Amino acid sequence: MKRLTCEMCGSTDMLKQDGVFVCQTCGTKYSVEEAKKMMIEGTVNVSGTVKVDNTDKIKNYIEMAKSAYDADNKSEAESYCNRILEIEPENYEAWFLKGKAAGWQSTLANIRIEESVQCFSKAIDYAPEEKVSYIKNNAAKEVSLLSTAMVSLTCNNFANYPNSDNASNIINYAAKSKIFALTLLAKCGIKPFEYEETVATLINNGAMEAWNHYIVPNFTNDNDGYPSEYALDRLVNQAGYCEGLIKLAISFSDNDEENDVNRYYNLIEINRYCINAKSYKKEYTSYGSFWTPDKCLNKNAIERRENDNAHYQRKIAECKEIVKKKRREALEKKKEDDERKKKEQKEINVAYWAEHVEEKQQLESERDTLQAQLKQLREQINPYNKEITEWKKKRESETPAKREKNRLQKQMYDLGNEKKNLGIFKGSAKRELQSLIDEISSRIPAINESIEAEEKEQLKLCNDKISEIEQQAKPIKEKIDIAEKRINEIRTELNKDR
Repeated sequence: MKRLTCEMCGSTDMLKQDGVFVCQTCGTKYSVEEAKKMMIEGTVNVSGTVKVDNTDKIKNYIEMAKSAYDADNKSEAESYCNRILEIEPENYEAWFLKGKAAGWQSTLANIRIEESVQCFSKAIDYAPEEKVSYIKNNAAKEVSLLSTAMVSLTCNNFANYPNSDNASNIINYAAKSKIFALTLLAKCGIKPFEYEETVATLINNGAMEAWNHYIVPNFTNDNDGYPSEYALDRLVNQAGYCEGLIKLAISFSDNDEENDVNRYYNLIEINRYCINAKSYKKEYTSYGSFWTPDKCLNKNAIERRENDNAHYQRKIAECKEIVKKKRREALEKKKEDDERKKKEQKEINVAYWAEHVEEKQQLESERDTLQAQLKQLREQINPYNKEITEWKKKRESETPAKREKNRLQKQMYDLGNEKKNLGIFKGSAKRELQSLIDEISSRIPAINESIEAEEKEQLKLCNDKISEIEQQAKPIKEKIDIAEKRINEIRTELNKDR
C-alpha cells in the first residue's frame, strides 16, 4: 500500500473529514475514489476509518516542535505538540514539551505554570519506566525556572513602581508558586531545585532595589531636599510594602538563615531611616522665608520601630547561631561520610587483593626488585651529581679580573675616606691622594674588559664540562627514570580504589 500523499504540496498529513480526505497542510480535498488511486493499484474498500501508520508524522512533528522551541517560538512549539496529542494522546514527549512551551508563554495577566505542571504530570504518567526519572528531574527544574522567572518579573515591576498593587502581586505569585511546587512534589516526590531560596532572594532584592533606588531618592529629592508631609506619608507607606516583602522572603524558605541575617539588617535599615525621616514647612518672616522641620513619626510609631529593631537584632543572633551549628554539623557529617567511605573502600580493596593474591605478590616482588636496583643506580650517579654541583659553583665564582677590580675599588674607597678625614690645611696631601684615586680609576675600564672576557671563557668552560658529565651520566639517569616510573605505577595499582 502506498502512502497517501498530497499531489499539491507533498504532505502526508491527510485526514478523512465529511467523506473526503483533506490535506492538513494545504487544504486540498480528495474524494474516496481519488484517494484509492493515490494509495494503491487495484480496488480496495476505503469506506470508514483508514488505518495509517503515524510514526514518521509524529517524529516529524516532534522535531519541528523542538526546533520551534529552541528558536524561542513557544507558541508554534505548543501548536505542534497539540497536533501530536491529537494523533497520539499518550505521547509523553509531546506532553513534556507542551508543558515547557506553555509555561514560558506566561505573562502577569495570564500565568500558565499550573497548566505546565499538569502537562508534566501527564508526561510522567505516560513516560516509559526508563524515562520516568529523567522526566521527573527535568520537570522539577522547569517548574523552578518558571516560578522564579514569574516572581522575578513581579519583583522588577515593584522595584520600578513600588505601590500596593505591585507588592500584592509579588505576594500572590509567590503563594501560587508554592502551590505549583507542592503539586509537583505530590506527583513525583521531587521539589523544584533551590526554588525557595532563589525566590526568597528575588523578593528581598526587589524590595531593596525599590527602597534604595526609588523610594529613598524620591523622598530625599522631594521639594528640592525639603520633603513635604505628603512625601513623608508616602515614604512610610512604601516602607511598609518593602518591610512586608522582606518578611515574606524570610518566611518563604526554612533553610536560608545565612541570607536571613542580611534581610533582618535590611529591615533595621528601613526602620532607622523612617525613625529619622521628617518633613519640612516654609516659614515666612519680615526678613524672608526659610524651611523648618515639621512632621515626623509619632512617639508610638518610633517606639514600635525601635522595638522591632531590637527583635531583629535578636533574630540576627539566632540565625548566626543556626548557621554556625549547621556548618559544624555539615563538617561533622562530611567527616563521618568520608571516614565511612574510606573504610568501605578499604574493605573492598582488601577483599579484591584477597582474591588476587598471586597478582599482588608479583607486583610487590617487582617493586622490591626495582627499589633495590634504584638504590644502586643512585649510588652510581651521586659522583656525577657532585661533580656537576662543583662546576656550577665554579661557574658563579669570581674571575681573577673581578677580584682585582674589587680590590682596587676597596683601595679607592679607603683613599677617599682618608682624604675626607684630612683637615682644611692639608691641601697638598689631599691632591696627592686624589692623584692616586684617579690613577686607580683609570685602570678600571681595562679591567672591565678583562672581566668580560674571563667570565665568557669561564661560562663556556663550565657549561661544556657540565654537559660532558651529564652526557656520561645519561644512561644511569634514564634507568633511574624508568625504575621510578614503574615503581609509581605499581604503587598506584596496589593502592587504587577497586
